[in-house]
Amino acid sequence: MEELKENQKALKLTSQKAQKQQHEKMQKAIRGTSTSSSSSDNETESRDAESPAGSSDTGGTSSLSSEESSGTEGLRDKQLRGIHLELERLRWHFVLTKLKCELEDKEKQRLHEEQMEQIRQQAGKGSVNEGLQNLLQPSNKYAFFLYCFIVFCVIHTLKELAFYVLETHCLFCFTIVLFYLLKMTFQDYRNNNKRP
Repeated sequence: MEELKENQKALKLTSQKAQKQQHEKMQKAIRGTSTSSSSSDNETESRDAESPAGSSDTGGTSSLSSEESSGTEGLRDKQLRGIHLELERLRWHFVLTKLKCELEDKEKQRLHEEQMEQIRQQAGKGSVNEGLQNLLQPSNKYAFFLYCFIVFCVIHTLKELAFYVLETHCLFCFTIVLFYLLKMTFQDYRNNNKRP
């Protein structure tokens, strides 16, 4: 986008420079023709003074000045055409640059969308279980030993805790087991009566 702004500024500066150069050339051409016309006027005046019939020469002078003015206009028209062609060329260059930038932006956006789609597909393939397996999978033999040690410690602690509860609260544990058995038999009896 900044390249586009820079191109616009460059285009404006170029057109301004071309207009200034055209104006300067026109001024030089006008000055050149005015000095040449004034010198030719001086020559014709001196000729008129020398010749007795000066009226016929003045008609020739006016035709010379009209030819010079038409030559200046022709030069001006050529310069204007040249400037218009240069501006048209710059405008087309600007349009092509703009289209090129838009094409590059669209290509970048398309590539980004393709990459995001690939990431989504890869993320969709792996489930939560695979993620946990990768997380819990040991990276080396020392980590594996540490995992095994932790599992054995947890199992041993749970076993000791169960034996402690059974020894200290034997009657309470017996009551819970009996309640569970009665509940299961009552549900089985109820299910058997509902069947025809």
